[in-house]
Amino acid sequence: MKRRNVVGKVINFRGLIYAPVEENGVIFLFSKITNDLNMNIETIRKGFPDCIAKKYVGNGQWEEVNIEFEFKSSDFPKHKHLERMRLGTKCDSIVCWEHDWQECPKEIEIIELKTEYKKYPNTVVEEPDKVSQISDYNLNDLFKNYTLSKTLYNELHGLTMKISGEIWRKVAKYAVFYYSPEKVFFNVSIQKQGLKIHLFTGGKNIRGVETISEEGNYAQKWGKLYVKARRDLPIAMSAIRKSLQLIKKAINNHENTGWYAEND
Repeated sequence: MKRRNVVGKVINFRGLIYAPVEENGVIFLFSKITNDLNMNIETIRKGFPDCIAKKYVGNGQWEEVNIEFEFKSSDFPKHKHLERMRLGTKCDSIVCWEHDWQECPKEIEIIELKTEYKKYPNTVVEEPDKVSQISDYNLNDLFKNYTLSKTLYNELHGLTMKISGEIWRKVAKYAVFYYSPEKVFFNVSIQKQGLKIHLFTGGKNIRGVETISEEGNYAQKWGKLYVKARRDLPIAMSAIRKSLQLIKKAINNHENTGWYAEND
């Protein structure tokens, strides 16, 4: 009897209805979030590694990233790729649906799509002949008529950019994301009565920063704080500087810094 299609769970993400069940699905889903990851794909090919990409790291610079696609990260050693790396072939990242390889070397970055895609806004799928109402995101979309919040944000942004010339920002649908430059270390949501800031803590206590998850099952390495008046800016800026230090240390130690990263 002819085999029927086997599909994953429903995710309905940017035109992909079901979760991947093998490597081809991983490649397709990854293609849907490359812009969110600040990457451009140069080539996808047979052989190892599967993909060559460029990742924006700020100051007009792009860094080459060598990527291998796997359904599960544990497939990487099964496919003898570690041996190829020992012989000199470079691989910087594994893009997979599920990360289940506990012994993965720290120098290999893991992008687990099962958790990664949830970080980004979904895109409405419209009929091809319909004029889209979706516009490019800009700061005015976030500010609305929040005069106080706009003033606070502009001051916070100016102070942030003075910390380091490497920092850069990206405006998204609901927030502004700040990069270290390699990774996001904080984001700002513009609210009616001020600013809400999520920032990387590495699981450390930072003055003025609250924990996000009481249950501790997500955002264990992230915290939040609010800026409702100019008097809140000094504490916020102190926390942002500390967050930048912590994420740079985490990157150097090849630690997972994502929203679902667990404390060691």
